[in-house]
Amino acid sequence: MKYFFKKIWHNYLYDIRLLYKLLISHGLLIFLLTIVLSFFLYNHLYDSVVSETILEEQSLAGQTAGSIENVLSQVRNASLALEESHAAGWLLPEYGYILSDTMLARQVRQLVEEAEAQKDGDLITDIKLYVDGKLSFLIDVDTEAALFSPLSTVTGTYWYGIFSSTSADSLLCPSLYLSVTEDTTRGQLAYITRLYSGTEGQAYLAVYFSQDRLSSILSDNMNTDNSACYILNDRDVVVSVSDSSLSGAYYMSNETLSELVGGVNIYTTRAYLSDNIYVGYYSIPDTDWHLVSILSSAGLVKKGRTLVFQFIGMYIAFFILAFLFSVLLSRSISERIASLSRKMQHVHNDRPERIDNAEPSIDEIGDLVTTYNYMSDEINRLLDQQIRTAEELKLKEFNALQSQINPHFLYNTLDMINWLAQTEKRTEVTQAIQALSRFYKLTLSRKNMNGVIKDELEHVSLYVQLQNMRYENRIQFMIDVPDFMEDYEIPRLTLQPIVENCIQHGIMEKPEKSGTILITGWPEGDDLILLISDDGVGMSKEQIDSILSGDKQPEGSGSNIGVYNTHARLQLLYGERYGLSYESQKGQGTSTQIRLPALLHCQ
Repeated sequence: MKYFFKKIWHNYLYDIRLLYKLLISHGLLIFLLTIVLSFFLYNHLYDSVVSETILEEQSLAGQTAGSIENVLSQVRNASLALEESHAAGWLLPEYGYILSDTMLARQVRQLVEEAEAQKDGDLITDIKLYVDGKLSFLIDVDTEAALFSPLSTVTGTYWYGIFSSTSADSLLCPSLYLSVTEDTTRGQLAYITRLYSGTEGQAYLAVYFSQDRLSSILSDNMNTDNSACYILNDRDVVVSVSDSSLSGAYYMSNETLSELVGGVNIYTTRAYLSDNIYVGYYSIPDTDWHLVSILSSAGLVKKGRTLVFQFIGMYIAFFILAFLFSVLLSRSISERIASLSRKMQHVHNDRPERIDNAEPSIDEIGDLVTTYNYMSDEINRLLDQQIRTAEELKLKEFNALQSQINPHFLYNTLDMINWLAQTEKRTEVTQAIQALSRFYKLTLSRKNMNGVIKDELEHVSLYVQLQNMRYENRIQFMIDVPDFMEDYEIPRLTLQPIVENCIQHGIMEKPEKSGTILITGWPEGDDLILLISDDGVGMSKEQIDSILSGDKQPEGSGSNIGVYNTHARLQLLYGERYGLSYESQKGQGTSTQIRLPALLHCQ
């Protein structure tokens, strides 16, 4: 008997064709999963859905508390900016009386402008500074009443009573704390700070903000039916609600919540009235506000049952369709895998071949066939391109280097040295020969293709120095590249053809034949940016496209050819996202950006 079952198992695993193996597997899968679903799925899935929903609501309530804290931080920051304002400091009693009328008006105007800048019309709706006593003269200075108001207009409010009876320096005020005028015209909520209180008078800064933002945040916290969310302060005053009717039905004081939940920043379930509810009680940092989130068990039960039935319905529909199409799908899988297997075996002896006779498909096996065809095409293309790429790279490097070692530049420099010698300018002759010697030493030193940015900057500086000797110092040359970038890798002879182009086709084409060239640099992510700017005659978009594409280069345009070869060489070495890019306007100059990967040079 043991041998019999062992033989059946072996035949299933190794001897049965893939088509029949898939049919057997589909049948067993449908049968076994149906049994599991019937006996276990309902209760387990239901409990999981309810638990997951509670966890989601708990996490969402914590995020809501953080969002409310962020809103209040914006309001506090606006208040703090005005409290720390230079203008506000001058208006305090210690200094306000020593200011001239002109200076006083200027400080008031500045403070009003700063207050207006803090109002965004969305969150912060208004800002007022209430004063009395000897500070009342500020109301007369603020002729438009844009910021200052008499303290007498709010002495009957609840918030002023709190400040009068306590030593509090600041207060977050719900609508109940405000006067009717404040609530209807300035904002439903306010953050009020005591700026000054003494024998000279009093000053309170009130930053009014809209309740709509808080209501929106609370509404977004509710994902289940018959649930509510509201904000309560330490005095059991409701600040904002997600739903007026439900929040009123579920209203509880801080004392009740503490007894019910047992603390803050937790989420628990308790029996309340005739229903089981899940209560979250979160303290909002740096405030006397608490976020209360209440979920009805009836809403959770409804949501859980809905998800369970949806899952069961989709499960049954899926496996019915799987059974109906199992034969067709199994045949499609087995035949295409067999064809792919034969083609892959061919790779052992020869180049890979495409599967051209396969029926077009977009399933996983179709993607596998498409990927195999793409892979075989890429392998063949790369094998053919490998030799061509190496030859093309060497040719472009040769052309780039050849374009930099411009014989006309050498002839002109030697002619200039000859002229300096004839005019007995020995110091200039020595400087020119030393610069030319160092220039060609850096140019012809080719232990490897790449150097460091430091050497490239020295090389191009020598080039400009020689050109300035020739053109009587008409070129102002500046370098502003951070020191840490100097040891990074850069292909040799990258900067010189670009600077040559700036001089020959930019500055020297200006009527005055003088100008400025600036080289700057900075890191950008994993790349380095070098920017070469000149104030020459500039170029049109067509000229830029022609230079970077290498098309229509006129005979003898050496610097343009050098720029194109530099661009092509950078892309061949590092990829198409690297190389040169231009910004230029006719008559205003040209900026050439060089993008390189940030690679430290290895000696």
